[in-house]
Amino acid sequence: MVSNQEQTIRLEVKANLLNFDRTATTAQPVAYAFSSGGHLLTSQPIDEQGLASLAIASAKDARAVRVMVGPAIDQKEIQISDLLRRGAEEVRVRIDPDQMRSGVDFTILPEQWRCWLLGLCSVQGTLLKRAERDGSYLDFPVCNATIEIYEVDPLHWIIPRLPDFEIERLRDVIINPPIPDPPPFREVFESIPSLATISSTRSNVVQPNLSIQQTNLQLVARTANTLQLRQTLLENLALIRPFCYLFPRWVTKRLIGRATTDNCGHFRSFFFRGCNNPDTPDLYFIAKQRVFPFLPPITIYAPTPVSCHTYWNYACGTEVTLYTNSPLAITCNPCPPVIAPKGWVLFAAIGNHPLSRIYGTSDELAATTTAQNIGLTADGAPWGDLLRPRLEFDNSLREEMNIMYYRVSWRKGTTGNFQPLSGDVLRHYTHEVGDDLVLEVYPLGPKVVNGVASLFEIPPSLPPLGQWSIPDAVENTTSAKFPTQTFAPAADAGKYQLKVELFNADGQPVVLEDGQSPVNYRVPNVADLSGTIDTEAAADLGLVDGTSMIITLHIDNNVCTAEIAPPTLNGMIANDCGVLQYSPDAPGSVTMPYQASHPNGFATYSFRLFRGAEQLTPPTVVGVPVGSSGSFSATRSVGQLLDSCPIAGFSENLYVAAMATDGWSRLSGYDRPAVRAFVLAPPM
Repeated sequence: MVSNQEQTIRLEVKANLLNFDRTATTAQPVAYAFSSGGHLLTSQPIDEQGLASLAIASAKDARAVRVMVGPAIDQKEIQISDLLRRGAEEVRVRIDPDQMRSGVDFTILPEQWRCWLLGLCSVQGTLLKRAERDGSYLDFPVCNATIEIYEVDPLHWIIPRLPDFEIERLRDVIINPPIPDPPPFREVFESIPSLATISSTRSNVVQPNLSIQQTNLQLVARTANTLQLRQTLLENLALIRPFCYLFPRWVTKRLIGRATTDNCGHFRSFFFRGCNNPDTPDLYFIAKQRVFPFLPPITIYAPTPVSCHTYWNYACGTEVTLYTNSPLAITCNPCPPVIAPKGWVLFAAIGNHPLSRIYGTSDELAATTTAQNIGLTADGAPWGDLLRPRLEFDNSLREEMNIMYYRVSWRKGTTGNFQPLSGDVLRHYTHEVGDDLVLEVYPLGPKVVNGVASLFEIPPSLPPLGQWSIPDAVENTTSAKFPTQTFAPAADAGKYQLKVELFNADGQPVVLEDGQSPVNYRVPNVADLSGTIDTEAAADLGLVDGTSMIITLHIDNNVCTAEIAPPTLNGMIANDCGVLQYSPDAPGSVTMPYQASHPNGFATYSFRLFRGAEQLTPPTVVGVPVGSSGSFSATRSVGQLLDSCPIAGFSENLYVAAMATDGWSRLSGYDRPAVRAFVLAPPM
């Protein structure tokens, strides 16, 4: 049952709209307050003194409020995405339960109103750290990091200052573009389109497939003097930027601004270019974060060479995305916007595999969902081992509707009683104690509330102190643990169901009365959960039963079989030494039978035949479905196998790969290999 919050918190917004003239524009500035889940709490026009007072209902826990100042929007439902698209400013504010009044200041800089404001450049972006496991990845925001913004000297300033010998070095590179070796240097160069194109030739003959600019640049490099070449380089800056790895010292940089990343890894800063500066800024970024006590912040992002990681001709206000690979970078909870009605419960994924790519839980796959494939992934793979359902919750459930707990249960088939899951689920958060950065555990459950067992707490939008942190991408995105190897052993492969239920603060099942906001169960309709998550109503897919949600998964923990039978030559198997003797007058053919199978066909196989160290194709095959029988054979004539060799040794290599997944990775532990060798030789 939803509880009514009687007390309110007064959030005073002060907006300094520089040189804003109400008589000269019809734009009406408005202050907005949104919940961290993305629904509008309240709004208020900003008066002539630049002030607005927002009344926000208090809550039992600390809550995050997204305060925005932007234009008035004439529509029934105001979305954050609309305000951001129109250039609204945003600040995230923490409100504690005992805090009756708070304030936030904005400085709004209208670039179009004054000449010096026209020279103002806003820089914004996101700092992320990518967690990857077996090709599956999640992007986590790096919070509380300091972003240093540097302006790099533009090349049209640098080229005139270079000594003649540097220009001559570049002449040689243009005439004979390098083909870098060994990897990964080659891959780095080939990833740069301009250089990859230029590197298509190393001869002194200009190739016709080069662009006119590139052709002219090579022609000038062969014929012009140093002064002429320098001038041509200035006119073709885009073509010489890819040579940054060969000339890493060509640039200098100066610090022009700093910013701090928020809990979503976002940062924003401003610097003034001036009205008469015709140059488009070229920006380079360094990120630092305080990790160890008693030590200064460490650098977690500073890629080199600088010129190869510079945002040349940066368009002011555009978003940059920085990825750090530092193992020391501290990350926070992912916070992609969830597009859903108020009171949403998003069943996002199993592990990191979104429900939008599972038959039976996807609107995109609905037309091709059958009784046979329901619960399989879009690639036709079953599930196995430890499954980790991933749920996300709108903070209004906890803060406004008194819904504090959830429970995930399982059953075999589609009928019968559900059994609750009780594996430990936790989150982490970091906060400072003196000069120390402390990592704390926040257990979500299981908990017993008023005699009701196996309940898990819906995470609050903010932890008791500091901010949420992600030291383990797998563990910290887990909402329940389903050990299928115990509950759904290989002999019981088939359809299983998971059920999500909600409970109030007293541990009682949620029952909504007339007039109360409904619980909106949602499923994603996007494959990438790192960006904006658009959602579909789970009820439209038949997944909602009252105030519960039920999904079906096809689970199969069976292992594969890989066996190679003895090869035969004209029906005769090899002798005890593994030798097949052929007759030079009538050599015949060799048949190589093998078994690549899975009890329910959920596997692929690869068969490779080697003569010595050389792989023979055919009969080599890779990634073939095992089908229903699993019995295969390859037949090749002796002449095809031996080629020019009178005697040769062969190796048959079979690998059967299970398709089952736990949502993070394919279950390679269910794979099986097999190897057999034989020799083809004439009679002694």
